Amino acid sequence: MNTVDEQISAIKKQLSQELSKAASDNNKIIELTNAITSLDENQIRFSVDAGLITRLGKELVGRQETAVSELVKNSYDADSREVQLIFENSWQKGGTLTISDDGLGMNRDQLINGFMRLSSSQKIHNPISERYKRIRAGKKGIGRFAAQRLGKKLTIITQVLSSDLAIKLTIDWDEFETDRDLSSITNSIEMVPKSKPEGTDLIIEGLREGWSDATIKRIFRYTSELLQPFPLSKTRKDEDSKKDDPGFKSTYFRREGGMLIPIIDEEEAIYKHAIAEIEGYILGDGQGCWSLKSDKLDFPEEVFLIGKDRNIEDSKFLHLRNVHFKCYYFIWDPSLLPPQSLTFIRDIANDKGGIRIYRNGFRVLPYGERGNDWTRLDESVRKRQILTPHANNSFFGFVELTDLVDNVYEETSSREGIIESTAFDELVDFTYRSIVSATIKVAELRGRKGKAAQKDFSRVEKSPSEKVDEAINKIKDFVENSADPDSSHTHNDSSGGREKFKEAFEEFSQAREEEKEQFEKEKSKYIDEINMLRVLAGLGLVIGEFVHEVQRFLPGFDAEINFLKSLLKDNPEALTRIDLLDTNIKAFTAYTSYFDKAISRNVVRELENIELRDVVKDFQRVIENDLTRAKIVFEKPEFVDYDLFTVPMHPSEWASILFNLYTNSKKAIIRSKNPGRMKIRCGKNEKNVYLEFSDNGDGIPKNNEEVIFNAFYTTTSAANHSSTDSDSLVGTGLGLKILKDIVEAYGGEIFVVDASEGFSTTMRIEIPKK
Repeated sequence: MNTVDEQISAIKKQLSQELSKAASDNNKIIELTNAITSLDENQIRFSVDAGLITRLGKELVGRQETAVSELVKNSYDADSREVQLIFENSWQKGGTLTISDDGLGMNRDQLINGFMRLSSSQKIHNPISERYKRIRAGKKGIGRFAAQRLGKKLTIITQVLSSDLAIKLTIDWDEFETDRDLSSITNSIEMVPKSKPEGTDLIIEGLREGWSDATIKRIFRYTSELLQPFPLSKTRKDEDSKKDDPGFKSTYFRREGGMLIPIIDEEEAIYKHAIAEIEGYILGDGQGCWSLKSDKLDFPEEVFLIGKDRNIEDSKFLHLRNVHFKCYYFIWDPSLLPPQSLTFIRDIANDKGGIRIYRNGFRVLPYGERGNDWTRLDESVRKRQILTPHANNSFFGFVELTDLVDNVYEETSSREGIIESTAFDELVDFTYRSIVSATIKVAELRGRKGKAAQKDFSRVEKSPSEKVDEAINKIKDFVENSADPDSSHTHNDSSGGREKFKEAFEEFSQAREEEKEQFEKEKSKYIDEINMLRVLAGLGLVIGEFVHEVQRFLPGFDAEINFLKSLLKDNPEALTRIDLLDTNIKAFTAYTSYFDKAISRNVVRELENIELRDVVKDFQRVIENDLTRAKIVFEKPEFVDYDLFTVPMHPSEWASILFNLYTNSKKAIIRSKNPGRMKIRCGKNEKNVYLEFSDNGDGIPKNNEEVIFNAFYTTTSAANHSSTDSDSLVGTGLGLKILKDIVEAYGGEIFVVDASEGFSTTMRIEIPKK
């Protein structure tokens, strides 16, 4: 056998021969070099197994939504203005995802020493982006692992302005197998024609999971902190405009039959929920005007004049010309926005809401930044003279200023603000008055009071009661004036007087009939609701009384079972049946105790912070015996973190949530005829605590993942099972709808996620944390 020195000498000879070739094989050189280092008896080095890439992908990026959001953040960090995500054949696994941005792109050195280098220090040394000076959002080095987590193959096509060609890199993640040295795996790189001036395309093929629209929409929420929803009506194209951050937009599409079908963007997620769009102009002659449009209030766009003189609407502004503003108006009222959308949009508005100023296409700081009140809107709210909601965080908007002749708006030498002048004062006055006038108009359309000193606005459609009051006042006025001989409005017995009285009385009679009709409708509706509440309350009392009475018999059951065991101790078959009876009674006891506790807690109205460990462990104790009877394996609950406290909730609500998920899972397992398995996993992120409930039942089709939360949608019916199937519960289609209402009432969300390994369905509940 050769000695180590002889082996090293032989390998060095091979290495020398390879290096002397005109076209040496770099892979061979690396292989020989690694062989030499592995034989070094005096020094040892770390080696890296290729399987590390797969393990890091799974451990660093647990969910597919997180993986995509990290790649979107990488586009943001690359100073992209827009990133498009295109899903193709992706309802089921095996599809393709293309992420295309218009950022700076990567040159060869940045690709090799950045993306292809594990634990790259690029973002440590350069925490601020090159062009728009953004604080980088992506996590250090997670991008490559996110791509591996998503699909089997990655193609990167990236180009920079300074190069005439693009770089194309292809990575097959399946080559990164365990027991292979990481440095021995090569990836092909080539120069190809550019498809755009700059930017990067990531093409991820062989997606490992399917993507529903609901899952894709959640990515948008995960990247909401990147949104800068202030689109200008036009953008500058000169080089200097690149210094100012134009904002960041992400849009999501499905490619079907060659067509791109939008799934979600800012318009879908944010703007469509605005109660109104407000727009204003100062024309070339100094005339000001503003317009209001509201689909929610069924108010088509209407234009109103506004003058420099508050009392003369067609008076001209002296210094303002060529001004344009637009904003989306939000009222943070749960009746106007879906609960989860309200929380989502308000969080963005609190950070990025306000009216920004752009001059000749350039963003002018600090206008519209958090805490900046150049419009005087926040100050107006504090004065409480205008009652409509109109603080800065009720708006997403911008003002465009254009200098066509004179530099009317002079910026400070540092470009941090505009020098206050008569023109700037007029700009503040015009913007403030236009926006406030629009919010008062919205209040009028909603039948609300707009100013502290005004009476309620007339509603667009008066209620029957208001019509009755109005008609009575007319009759009262007629009678009083007829009885007053000194009144200038005295009515006599002429036919004109009688006609006026008759007209007023007919108005009263008609309004009274409308009021009675409305009253009967409302009465019928409330009677139905009261009857339903009475039934539910009665049912609750019956259940509570039943559970209470059952508790009296439970000690007797235990005594009788022990007696039977003693009596039949020599009869194995009888003992087996007695043990089964004992198990069933213990399950029954656990259920009654659990519901007794839940019903007792309903008497207490106070909400409290709930620790998920507590509710899960209580629930697990209750279902243990039922699981045994149903032959379902309930895996040990997994708690990813500590202090999993929710916002204050009612304790009994978690009993409803968990039991509904449990019974649904049992039915799904019965339908699948699989040996049953369930699991609960809990953890938290920056804003929420979460609970994931998994089962290995017959699963939920991707296109039904949102529909299942609709009222009366059910996968079970009386025809599904025989009347003797004790494990079957006929679905009403209300369970998940009630769960959704409970969760969203606390600003949370319930949805279907890709199932954990070994399971077919995973429901995820997110609740804001304490």
